Amino acid sequence: MRWRLLRFYLGIMVSTLSISFLVVERWVTYDLNEQFNDYLLQLAEAASQTLEIVKHESNEHEEGEYDEDELPEEHYQSYYPKTYPKLAALMAGYDRHGTLAVPQHHPLYYAQGVEWFDEKQKLIIREGELVVNWSVSDNLERSGKIVERNKIRSLVLPVFYTPPRSETEKISGYIRASHATEVLDIQLERLRWGLIISGVVAVSLTAWGAIWLTNKSLEPIGQSFERLKQFTADASHELRSPLTAIQSSISVLQSHPERIDPVDKNKVDAIADASYRMTHLVEDLLLLARLDGSVALMSVEKIPLPLDEILEDTIEFARSEAEQKEIELNFNLDSDIWVLGDGQQLQRVFSNLIDNALQYTPTGGKVTVSLFTDNETAIITVEDTGIGIAPEELPYEKNCRKSI
Repeated sequence: MRWRLLRFYLGIMVSTLSISFLVVERWVTYDLNEQFNDYLLQLAEAASQTLEIVKHESNEHEEGEYDEDELPEEHYQSYYPKTYPKLAALMAGYDRHGTLAVPQHHPLYYAQGVEWFDEKQKLIIREGELVVNWSVSDNLERSGKIVERNKIRSLVLPVFYTPPRSETEKISGYIRASHATEVLDIQLERLRWGLIISGVVAVSLTAWGAIWLTNKSLEPIGQSFERLKQFTADASHELRSPLTAIQSSISVLQSHPERIDPVDKNKVDAIADASYRMTHLVEDLLLLARLDGSVALMSVEKIPLPLDEILEDTIEFARSEAEQKEIELNFNLDSDIWVLGDGQQLQRVFSNLIDNALQYTPTGGKVTVSLFTDNETAIITVEDTGIGIAPEELPYEKNCRKSI
């Protein structure tokens, strides 16, 4: 019972903790991804404010209005033709120059980038070291579209403008803000390891708490059980003396049948039978008290015993009861079958089984006791023509009719 209760406590707590950790992990993962996407959106919206200026300056640069001497070598992208300057150089004539430039000493300079595209999805300029090599998607929603490939997440935001004297918006170009997901993956990995370590600590504390709760819960039950066991043992010992006196008196009366009035003979037999059953009941109660007292019976020395002889003695002892009820008591016992055990306890077990069979077999019925071996295992069967045992009461338990 202790282990079943402990497993129940642990199962409930571990299930609760697992569900809680899973919910926390999912929620934090979702929240971090939303923050990541919001950052890309803010970056793209900020870049969209300069799209018209970038397009204008790019057109002037392509038409040769820039003096190449005014554009130092370090202001060019190494992976673009030198006709594509960096944002800081292109916007040098404006007060907001460098607003979106990521400093090269920034720890995330290599992990992010912003790209400006014209309305034909032609790349105008790129800021940052992150290289995105896939094209801009068509049919974009106004809120943009997020694409993730090769551990790079990009947000493509279309930029619209309304021409003068027109109510119809037209596409001005596109902004693509990209960021490597490496940082996000590291955060999520730390989160999962933190949850795993926290889970191990929580399960350990839960196990300790479950053991403590189990012990505290079973203390009243254990105390009640000890009192019940002590009462059973005391009652069994106290009942032995009067029962012994009754059986002795009955034995004296039955040994001198001439002193018994024929009218009272049946009453004397009934008293003898009742005292015999009471003696068996008291012995069974004492046996149960010892069995439930854990190791009380383990000190009993086990010796080799012939099962056929023990069964024959038990059957002969029960034959008088069978004759009174007109029940045919048969036996089929293989000889030379020995076991290690306690003869008195074995005889009590066999006696209870045979008594049950006689008690629940009607007059004129038959009870058969068999003993045989199967693969070095001794098998004893008690069959009767009585009412039998209900299926819900099988397998045989201590509280089923008579204790064994």
